[in-house]
Amino acid sequence: MIHALIQTSYPQALAKLIVILKDIHLAEDYLQSAVEQALLKWPELQPDNTVAWLVKVARNKYIDEYRKQLKQQPFDSVCEVAILPDLSEEALLLSYNDDLLRLIFTCCHPALNQETQILLALKHVLGLNLVQIANGLVINTKTLEKRLTRAKTKISVNNIKYETPNPREWSERLTGVLKTIYLLFNEGYLTTEASSFIDKDLCKEALRLARLLHHCVKNDAEVIGLLALLLQQDARIPARSDHNGQMILLADQDRSLWKKTNIQEANILVEKSLRVGKGTPYAIQAAIASLHNNAVNESSTDWSQIYQLYQLLGRVDNNPIIELNAAVALAESGDCPAAIKKVIGLRKLLEKYRHYYTALAGLYFKNGQYKNSLAYYQLASQRTNNQNERVFISKRIHECQNITK
Repeated sequence: MIHALIQTSYPQALAKLIVILKDIHLAEDYLQSAVEQALLKWPELQPDNTVAWLVKVARNKYIDEYRKQLKQQPFDSVCEVAILPDLSEEALLLSYNDDLLRLIFTCCHPALNQETQILLALKHVLGLNLVQIANGLVINTKTLEKRLTRAKTKISVNNIKYETPNPREWSERLTGVLKTIYLLFNEGYLTTEASSFIDKDLCKEALRLARLLHHCVKNDAEVIGLLALLLQQDARIPARSDHNGQMILLADQDRSLWKKTNIQEANILVEKSLRVGKGTPYAIQAAIASLHNNAVNESSTDWSQIYQLYQLLGRVDNNPIIELNAAVALAESGDCPAAIKKVIGLRKLLEKYRHYYTALAGLYFKNGQYKNSLAYYQLASQRTNNQNERVFISKRIHECQNITK
């Protein structure tokens, strides 16, 4: 409970501290100190305004440190940080979304490569940990730590300023911003480490940011497409788990539980994004999600068209995860052996991606190769830190074992 509350409060507090301290790294360091205090004190006495509490504690720690280093300097000289912005609940609600989106744009500095932009935004602004980010970017945590260190060095050596960009400069940063929001939603939709496999707060936050971006950036096919995609995915959340919180696959979900208003809104946005951009990556993904969500049931899903859309998506966005999803669609279209062959060919590219193993295990199961399916479900179980996901995989392992006895 306390950890979830801190994670929810963290981005808002960081946004305020960056305004106060004028430095994202200082803000993160002192906020981390405040978080450590929160972990000790909140279990006994939880503050009414958790964001204000974190900001005040972090700010006071900064001032204490400042005064230790400059003992001869009067306290009034630190007026820049002594003036605290309005931290009332009303003020936080009014400024939160705008602050957060601006900070994501700030992290997506054009002097940094796109992966570094996304890493900084997810870690420093949205508060994801390295394991969560590594899962989203499909790299290991050690590599991620090295890249983060290099990024901080580059920022320092080249004196790259974390300044809020003018809206006229947003276009060169937009791709990184979109990917950041997309990965945030993905982490919520299928969590890396949490006991529950869905983090509804992260999904809600990503969807809110996508809506705000759509409001700020007009008639951009990728912005429209991303919002449409997240709406289609979010529509399924009520049916993705049973009464025990266990995962339910798309094919087995009760579609009457899906959010119909989300699907209707997303359908309109999909058409608009395709009309405006004629096939940009998020628009195509949204179109694929629409085909799933508008099918009356699993058996009426147009898998052939979904496979064709994945092939188109692969041409505009060369990504092994897209190839993996395309192979699954190919199997559902009726050519499981060819799909398995394609997925085996992706092994080196996706060996760090935990969903690779469940996908291949599922394909082997569908093709009646239960021993191979068992082997890959066992590999998948070793690679997940999510207890709910592990329970789901264990059921599949037992099913394979029973068949192969």
